[in-house]
Amino acid sequence: MRYHVEFVDPVLEYLARVVGLTDDERAAVVDGIIDELSRDADRFLALRPLAHESLCFRYDFPQLSGNTVYHFDFVVDGSHMTMGVVRVAYVECTTVRRDG
Repeated sequence: MRYHVEFVDPVLEYLARVVGLTDDERAAVVDGIIDELSRDADRFLALRPLAHESLCFRYDFPQLSGNTVYHFDFVVDGSHMTMGVVRVAYVECTTVRRDG
């Protein structure tokens, strides 16, 4: 089943404020998340639920920009998966500089 992926406004606002990413890189993050979650949300729910029998799950997405890896940690609400919808509800970002 393919899922429709939604983002709550605070997640999109957070992504817009991440310092160091270009607009194209931000778009690549959103597009990558949509692509992967639309295909595999049920797998991520099975592998990384927030708690036993939770309908929310963790989802990580890395984005490389120059010598920096941006590691996005998301919480996705799968409570409407039976209707074919998942909602990205929370995000945090950490960065790691690569030598080179």
